[in-house]
Amino acid sequence: MQPSDSDDETDARVASDRIVSDIRSGALAPGSKLRVAELRNRYGIGASPLREALSLVTSLGYATSESHRGYRVAEVSAADLTDITQAREVIETGMLKASMLAHNDEWTVGIVSARERLRLLVSKSVAGHLDESDLLKAAHKQLHVALVAGCGSKRLAEAQSLLFDQAGRYRDIMIGKIHSPQGFFDAHESLVQSILSGDVEKACEELRQHLRRTLQDVYADESRKEDPALPLAIRL
Repeated sequence: MQPSDSDDETDARVASDRIVSDIRSGALAPGSKLRVAELRNRYGIGASPLREALSLVTSLGYATSESHRGYRVAEVSAADLTDITQAREVIETGMLKASMLAHNDEWTVGIVSARERLRLLVSKSVAGHLDESDLLKAAHKQLHVALVAGCGSKRLAEAQSLLFDQAGRYRDIMIGKIHSPQGFFDAHESLVQSILSGDVEKACEELRQHLRRTLQDVYADESRKEDPALPLAIRL
């Protein structure tokens, strides 16, 4: 029996998830060639769904494609993370402002629920080391999505989700440096409280500073060259 189109689509989605996971973990190094034959053996997948998976991974920003040269793992750099961060600032502060002005109960409940989920998972971390499980990463994203979900724009929500994921490789580096799980949660709690207080300008500025901290942690030397007075990140 020949595999159906739906089977290929499922295989492609599974393969893209595995490729992204291997890129984020460093198993597939930045700049390395993504050779179809090698990846077919690695993931046990056919050529057609694998190429579809590579196209998806490229659209997510984890790989690059050049005509007749195939695919490579996207490079990482301070310039790239700066670009991601600046885009997130523009999109997420705009979404946050719209969410706060609309201020509906469903949006508030979503924030509180996501905060409590993050609190629970952080509490399971061993002292001095933040749990890096997929569950905690999902809870972290859930909170960031919930903070701006009241804006009501599907397209902006999709852009926010994509940029959050593209920052993932850098955020994984930052999370590996965190020594205070409680400090990680407290920083998010501070942001939540600022938003729920209703002061739009203050909340938007706190969100900007929050988004910049991954850049400050991962590329501390570059960040401090730009602004010698910039404080060290508080381990978000």
